[in-house]
Amino acid sequence: MKNTLVVVADLGCYKAYRIDGNHLGPTPRLELVEEGQLTEAHSRLVDKVTDLSGRFPRGTGTRTNGTMSDGERHNIELETRKRLVRQLAQRLNALARTQPAERWFLAASREINHQLLEELDPQLRAKIQKVVPADLTKVERAVLLQHF
Repeated sequence: MKNTLVVVADLGCYKAYRIDGNHLGPTPRLELVEEGQLTEAHSRLVDKVTDLSGRFPRGTGTRTNGTMSDGERHNIELETRKRLVRQLAQRLNALARTQPAERWFLAASREINHQLLEELDPQLRAKIQKVVPADLTKVERAVLLQHF
């Protein structure tokens, strides 16, 4: 039980705990190993986009009738989600190199769970014993192990 990491993650943050079974008591204890936030997850879309929608005339030939375009979204939210999942996977891969463990338990929010598993290194994926598709980042330590 000593070489087990429990990682909980969502799109904005992650927490990694090591299970410590050597303390006195019937249940194992979780020791926080690393905690981090993805800075891009907490930024606003208006800070990323320079042009406001409605700034360009909607061209329909020579007559514009004073209408302005609505602007295009260009799947910015989808691209941001993909980038954040990739950054989260890179951080977890780095964690696997710095904190070697025989087993991993992973809980990631349902929206990013499958994408995160695809982005992880195959060596790390092979060590993952249990995957819980839920956002457990705000769950207390004492209750966290009950989900696994």
